[in-house]
Amino acid sequence: MDNLISSKDNSNIKHVKKLILSAKFRAETKSFVIEGVRMCEEALKAKSKILKAFYTEKFAEKYPKLVDEITNSSAQNFFIAESLIKVISDAQTPQGIVLVCEEKEQKKSNKNLGENIVLLESVQNPSNLGSIFRVCDALGVKDVFVFSDSCDIYNPKVLRGSMGSIFRLNLFLKENSAQCIKDLKDLGYKIYATVPRNDAIPLSKTKFFGKCGIVFGNEGNGLKKETINSCDCNITIPMSKGTESLNVSVAAGIMIWEMIKKG
Repeated sequence: MDNLISSKDNSNIKHVKKLILSAKFRAETKSFVIEGVRMCEEALKAKSKILKAFYTEKFAEKYPKLVDEITNSSAQNFFIAESLIKVISDAQTPQGIVLVCEEKEQKKSNKNLGENIVLLESVQNPSNLGSIFRVCDALGVKDVFVFSDSCDIYNPKVLRGSMGSIFRLNLFLKENSAQCIKDLKDLGYKIYATVPRNDAIPLSKTKFFGKCGIVFGNEGNGLKKETINSCDCNITIPMSKGTESLNVSVAAGIMIWEMIKKG
């Protein structure tokens, strides 16, 4: 049997709780927490480095093959009391498996990017960020630039919303949005700023061609002026009268679909 933990005061339990709650601690340790069958399966497929695995007796009985795969891949394994799973879980209904994984190395070079890319500035809602990752993955946009004023990409709600997409995307974490956009334009990308303005080009009349990138901004304030000025043109989704805006992840799904169609 793996190491048995029955107390919430155990140092490993405290370590996981801190990882769930603190973006700073995740950054310091270069690790993050995932849970649930699907996320664990995605971590295994991606050959993510598993540092610690925590599982309950009920989970081991229900998913013996998955537990074997996980424990054979993990550096440390812990068998925990059923009462502890909620202590180290961020989900409303924990499934009984929690992993601590090492962050994958971030891509540094802008070389060999795909034809279509997405850029995210000041996206603060973790569920929105995770949903956008899922949209990009589903529509085949593998290169996503996340600027530092967005929420932490390893926030548990981001990971849950991504449904495993976090393991399949090439994520670029950038400090300066304007400089990043300039660098991409130098590589031949046409960058589109998304804005809720009447003077912007309606999405239905936007002609995407060649190498393209769309920038999405903050849920409430949109894109920064400097970022908008750095882009090649402004595009928008026209709204029905009385409607001000769409959820950013919904807008991203619509716009990314139009981009990949190259309409």
